[in-house]
Amino acid sequence: MVGGSRQARWFAAVLAAVMFAAAVRFWFVCDDAFITFRLARNWAMGLGLVFNPGEFPPVEGYSDFLWLVAAAVLERFMVSPAIVLPWISALAAVVLVLRVFAVARGPLALGTVPAFLASLTLALAPAMGVWATSGLETMVFALFVFLLAEGLVLREPAGGRLVPALLAVGITLIRTEGVAWVAVIAAIVVLARRIEGRPLRPTLVHLGRILLPVAICYALYVGWRFWYYGTLVPNTALVKVSFGPRLLWRGAEYVLLFWLTCIVPFVSLLFGRRLLRTERRGVWVAFALLAIAFPAYSIVVGGDFMPFGRLIVPSLPFGALLLAGGLSALARTSQPRTVWAVGAWLAMVSVMPSFDIHVVPNVIRRQLHFRLSDKEFLSELNRWANQKDNTDGFRKRGLALSQVAHEGDAVVAAAVGAIGYYSDLYVYDQHGLVTKEVAYRDLPDGPLEQSPGHDKHVEPYYFAKYEPRFLYARAVEGKLAAGRMKDSLDQWQVPFSLMDRWVPDWVEVNLPKQEERSFLFMVRLREPEEDPALLWNEFPKRRRQLNAELRAEYADVSDEAAAAASAGG
Repeated sequence: MVGGSRQARWFAAVLAAVMFAAAVRFWFVCDDAFITFRLARNWAMGLGLVFNPGEFPPVEGYSDFLWLVAAAVLERFMVSPAIVLPWISALAAVVLVLRVFAVARGPLALGTVPAFLASLTLALAPAMGVWATSGLETMVFALFVFLLAEGLVLREPAGGRLVPALLAVGITLIRTEGVAWVAVIAAIVVLARRIEGRPLRPTLVHLGRILLPVAICYALYVGWRFWYYGTLVPNTALVKVSFGPRLLWRGAEYVLLFWLTCIVPFVSLLFGRRLLRTERRGVWVAFALLAIAFPAYSIVVGGDFMPFGRLIVPSLPFGALLLAGGLSALARTSQPRTVWAVGAWLAMVSVMPSFDIHVVPNVIRRQLHFRLSDKEFLSELNRWANQKDNTDGFRKRGLALSQVAHEGDAVVAAAVGAIGYYSDLYVYDQHGLVTKEVAYRDLPDGPLEQSPGHDKHVEPYYFAKYEPRFLYARAVEGKLAAGRMKDSLDQWQVPFSLMDRWVPDWVEVNLPKQEERSFLFMVRLREPEEDPALLWNEFPKRRRQLNAELRAEYADVSDEAAAAASAGG
């Protein structure tokens, strides 16, 4: 992938190692990925492309069809997509960084050192590290976008059509809005050729031959979706995409917070300004527009609740090319050590947010607190850590539910991915990603009160009419399990009107790799012979008894450990 001098090969090895290390540093699988994985497993098992088997009409609760197909193939062969797909994504991240380095050195002829330093800032960027895994298609999508844009912008129209056509089809099928990005890239290529003063006919003919298979595949895909789901708009789009001044402002906060956290992507735009006046102005205009297009899209759709700019990630490679161009221009007028010093400073600034160290103080960044579902402002690193921990908690809840539930039971949940995947229960989705009834609700009037993608959120009691067995549930473990039950019940604030049908309870469960005693605490549908008032009234006493039991048990364990340590000494 990277030829040339020995120095270039060494630089490529360093970049690959740094990008892989960043992926390992942030390795995680987010809850939303398990939505796709559950759909894939149901499909592979012959239950249909549905989240809740037997549901009719089915719900299109995904936005990554090609990624789902890959997960379904793995599920068909009894291989966990949660293990394999992050590796594919991490490999895509390494390839993407190396490709940026190769393009900056080769077709753009920016020099080996500027290309390396710019690519290094990309590999060190926490956004690249976080989304190098996650279980989502983000990094593969970003790679496809970069390869297609590179090929169309930098190569002559007489070049081959097969690879660009395959990339364009891949982009179209791997994201719901992918076909729009193919159209945007094509329009930017035409604009670049026009700026260069070159004849447009060869470019238009070349693009037409590439876009024809895209149009055919997309028409067939949309026709199948409409036949299967009975709608042209995916459920995920209904939930996550809305428009209006309120959403635009929140989207602007999303982009600004990303830029103020990860300074280098914004700095790269400033570096690229002077490139717009060079002989290759058309090429640089194309890359600058692509560096801006994804932040602009993020603003229009109102942002995203996930950390480190998931929607902005595909723009980062183009920003790195602009940065390489700026460093190359600096190299022509300065000493080599100056270029190295500037590049090293940018690399340091790029990696700092990975350790929660920031150029812009927290007091400024917290003014852009747009994730309103969070009670307080979290840095991007803390938001990632919170999301990672939450997914682990959802996995435990799903496993615990699978040990307690009966066939036909249903659970209400706000985060449905890991809970649904590990429990196999019917799930009512409070955010509406897999529940049409919520997705089709109107956006609430007035100020926004939820994080992006959660604006149509409903409380669990919204689904009481369907009598799900588990209205609330949480897995708790260890010495403080009883205390966490009390905290959970206080937080849930079960409406008084439901207390005659749903009652608090817990069951001890066995969770894998969990040494402490574990429990599923729940507010469940009462059994016919049970007295709800009695169960509610006795719950505090039962909980206190469990608390005393756990404290005594763990005190005994501590005494035994101390005695063993003393004897060993």
